[in-house]
Amino acid sequence: MRVAVLGAGLVGQRAARMLRDLGSEVTLCSRDRPVAPIDGVATTTGFDSATLTTDLAILATESMHQVQVAERLVRRGIAVVSTADRPLAVRTLWTLNALAQEHDAPVVVGAGCAPGLSTLMVAKLAEGFEQVDAITTARFGTGGPTCAREHHRSMAAGAWEVNDTTGRWARGGSGRTLVWFPEPAGPQDCYRAGLAEPFLLQQAFPHARRIQSVQAATRRDRATARLPMLRPPHAEGLVGAVWVEVRGMTTEGAVDHRVMAARAPQATAAAAVAALVGHDLVNRTSTFQGTRSVLWSNNAPNLLRRLPDDVTLWAHTSATGGSPLSKGPVQAARKWQIGREFSQNRPNQSLTLG
Repeated sequence: MRVAVLGAGLVGQRAARMLRDLGSEVTLCSRDRPVAPIDGVATTTGFDSATLTTDLAILATESMHQVQVAERLVRRGIAVVSTADRPLAVRTLWTLNALAQEHDAPVVVGAGCAPGLSTLMVAKLAEGFEQVDAITTARFGTGGPTCAREHHRSMAAGAWEVNDTTGRWARGGSGRTLVWFPEPAGPQDCYRAGLAEPFLLQQAFPHARRIQSVQAATRRDRATARLPMLRPPHAEGLVGAVWVEVRGMTTEGAVDHRVMAARAPQATAAAAVAALVGHDLVNRTSTFQGTRSVLWSNNAPNLLRRLPDDVTLWAHTSATGGSPLSKGPVQAARKWQIGREFSQNRPNQSLTLG
């Protein structure tokens, strides 16, 4: 199957390599800069969505640029996997549902790190729940320069969240929360920000009473959020982490809360999710019509199991006797590492991806 990766940044390059290893015929397309050669991957500079010939396009460019490109590709019957993480871009891509159905060109939205890896972990934790009451996601770190600029922008943007099943806007930079990410990130102060997860999670869990997403930020991040970036963004943030918590009622009637986290450079995690979702889509492992998030396949354990070894998963589950909407801190997400073999023989391992 032919796959075109549009965007030759960190995410695009790593997604192209992974798709190559999965057996796809891959072309990596740069918008305006020459692309360094990659063994087994065709490269090209400049791409025209009106003439692109491929079975699937993975969009790894700046978020808002993906909207127009995705619409053009869908009109030509080409399936699309988007890594966009800006809320406005995600919401706009979501409106392509009718167009995607008309042209039989499925569109996967939010196939990156956060959203993407984060929403897959939420889906895994929600298994076995009769009712999901509260979902919280948090992220630490950034990927490449585009991701760093998006992090800066999001701290000043309005934060969409769900409270008592009703969506509302909150001020970015508010709501300080201490989150325990896996080492070396460790405990970090996190704040509301303009993030896309609450919108996508609300589509998947419409009856959840509370959905909130936060991101780690320093005092300088908050103080300068409404100013232009004071220095050029770094080439890559090498330390990244995602943390999610789900609270609710199990099918046995017990109140439960579950926590899961992942540690990996954000660009690596985003590329892995995009490549795996794209591979399943182009090979018809799972099919659908219209627009969906990465949760469309109900195959979160399988996707999480196939992540590369440099994406490390951690988990903790614990039944509680309190309210599922309790806001008490959960500090155990970094305790138990999930082995790639998913062994049942480790007494401290409390979540199995099998």
